[in-house]
Amino acid sequence: MPNKNRTPSTTPPHDHAALAPASWRRLVSAALLAGAVRRLGALLAGLAVTWWQHD
Repeated sequence: MPNKNRTPSTTPPHDHAALAPASWRRLVSAALLAGAVRRLGALLAGLAVTWWQHD
């Protein structure tokens, strides 16, 4: 009795190279976000130290 739930053999194989642009975009976005968060954190830390040492 044949199983009718099987996928046909005509489906194209999964191409891992097609996923590369999305992963590169995600990597670049994560790097930019991390840089912005670090810069903002440094700015806030600098303001906190300046306020703390303020006479």
